[in-house]
Order: sequence, then C-alpha cells, then structure tokens
Amino acid sequence: MSGPILITGGAGSVGRQLAEKFVDAGQSVRIFDLPQMDFAGLEDNDSIEINKGDITNADDVTRSVDGVDAVLHLAAILPPNSERNRDVTFRVNVGGTENIIRALEKTNPDAMLVFTSSISTYGDTSTKEPPVKVTNSQSAIDIYADSKIEGERIMRESYLTNTVSLRTAAIAVPAFLEPPDPWPFMEDQRVEMVHRDDVVDALFNAARTPDAGGKVFNIGGGSTWQLRGRDYVRDFYEFMGAPADEAVYRESPGWVDWYDTEESQRVLKYQNRSYQHYADEMRAIIEAMMAE
Repeated sequence: MSGPILITGGAGSVGRQLAEKFVDAGQSVRIFDLPQMDFAGLEDNDSIEINKGDITNADDVTRSVDGVDAVLHLAAILPPNSERNRDVTFRVNVGGTENIIRALEKTNPDAMLVFTSSISTYGDTSTKEPPVKVTNSQSAIDIYADSKIEGERIMRESYLTNTVSLRTAAIAVPAFLEPPDPWPFMEDQRVEMVHRDDVVDALFNAARTPDAGGKVFNIGGGSTWQLRGRDYVRDFYEFMGAPADEAVYRESPGWVDWYDTEESQRVLKYQNRSYQHYADEMRAIIEAMMAE
C-alpha cells in the first residue's frame, strides 16, 4: 500500500488501537473524527495525519478520502444513543456511510472499504437453530440495526469493487465499566461476544487480505465465547465483587446469539483471545484497582 489508510471514528478506543497497529506495520494512517474528540497521543505521531471533520459533511469526507488506499469505516452512533433519535442516527450511520461511498466512487473506486456492520442486523434469532450464518435474513428490532442494514445495502449497490462488511458481535472491553440496565439479552439467551482486540485484528486483516474483498463476515469471539446470558452476567458481577442478583435482564430476546465464524476466522485469523483470556484480564484490572 502506497497511500494512507483512513480510519473514520479513529479517535475512539478501537480506532486508536487500529491506528497503532497499522503504524507498527509501517503503514501511514489518516484519522477522521469530530473536532471535539480527544486526539491526545495521536497528534504527535509523524505517521498519523489528523483530519478533523463531520462524517455528515460531504466536503469533509471527500477531503479525507483523497489518495487513500483503504477506508476502515468505524464512525457511527452506537446503542443506546442510537435509539434516542432515528433521524440523527440515520444521518450519521447511513448518510455518513453514503458520503464515504460516493466520495470513493468519484476519487478512488479501487480502494478497499471495510464497513463495520453488526450482528444486530439479524434481529431476534432465538427460535432458530444456531449458529447464525451470514446467509441468515436480516430483520432489525431497533434503530441501530436498521441503520446498519441500510448502510450495507448502499455499499452493496455502489460502484465500488473492493468492499468488506464485518457484522460484529457485542464487543467485550477489558475495562471497569458500569453494568447495563437492563442487560441486552434474556437470562437464558445464547450470547457470543468478541474481545475488542480481536475486532482490531479482524479490521486490520480485512484491509490487508485480498481474499476478503467482496465478502460479508460474522465477527464473533468463537466457541469459548458461546455462553448464556446468565454466564456473562455472573462473571461480570464476580469480577466487580458484587452480587449477580442485582442484574436486570430483557423481558424479550435481544439481537444476540451464537455465530458461524468459520469463514471469517479462516480468512481473517483474528480469534486470538479466548473468553478465559478476557476473564483473566478483568480480574487483574479489578485487583489492580483494589490495590491502589
């Protein structure tokens, strides 16, 4: 790759790790994110170019995609914020994606576009036999999923020749976090999450693997992450040293399940951190906090 890699939403947790990974591999990076974001630690790296702007502004986007070899499109409004205003969410998640696609069509249609979609697009699959495959029908049960389905459609119908869609499972971040209220699944529901660093690896490899072009992949943690809702919740409260009976679950199934990731793992080779690895990380983080 001779041109830079563009990461939209690059000032976030995943974007930062992704930028560092590309830089370590000798690749120049262009970060595109809102002006009010914290770019500390990125601005002083000679291999990282900061491009501040708004994904909903076509001129900002056109300027950002100029000369890039690949775009990793992370910028989006995520749940629960995505559920507050459909128009705002669609303006960012759909309109922003369309701006990226149209700009690439005009300037460099051969560039790789890696779109971060979501397993939420499958909707409620609790009555189906697992694992959920990429051929499963898409049926949104919330605004976020609806916006990702529309983003995939726009990309699929575009003139771009080199696109990848990553339908990513719920991301497990190794950090001290407040528990959601309610948890986005039922107590006995099938749940498969994925480690944040594995998502970074999947994105990185998708942009650098020719065999990924033109494909849709499920991105999940793999067999060790295929648990029940109560298992994740029990362990979370155990990490935090709090009673699990405080947990509140959904009263109807959420959009989580177990996923067929055989093809994505074969091509992208990203499942590098087991659930036990994550659990050990969480216990170490909490122990370090308690020791302070």
